[in-house]
Amino acid sequence: MPEFIKFKDRLAIEDFRKIGVDVILGSVEIDNDKCIGCKLCSKACAAAALEIVDKKCKVVDDLPFCMACGDCVAICPEDAIKQTGFIQFTKHFRYVDRGVPEWPRKF
Repeated sequence: MPEFIKFKDRLAIEDFRKIGVDVILGSVEIDNDKCIGCKLCSKACAAAALEIVDKKCKVVDDLPFCMACGDCVAICPEDAIKQTGFIQFTKHFRYVDRGVPEWPRKF
């Protein structure tokens, strides 16, 4: 039998539409001097937060929904991308039994 969440409990759950209030997105820093425009990062980005413009990588301007997965950092052959922040939830969601989030391993 399905269990339903009470209305007051629903209000306490993070709302991904409230970016900056309920959810603080992750962030990456791109060193365009090192970037060779290989497009591996934009293809690896699950959130489509990276794009290649003029053979250089950049974060999408409209709504960069970086999930801080670290795939772009791990796949970049030139080490041009550094992760500067992990996604943070302000209410219920937490990292469980993982301790402090760690950077992804290199391939």
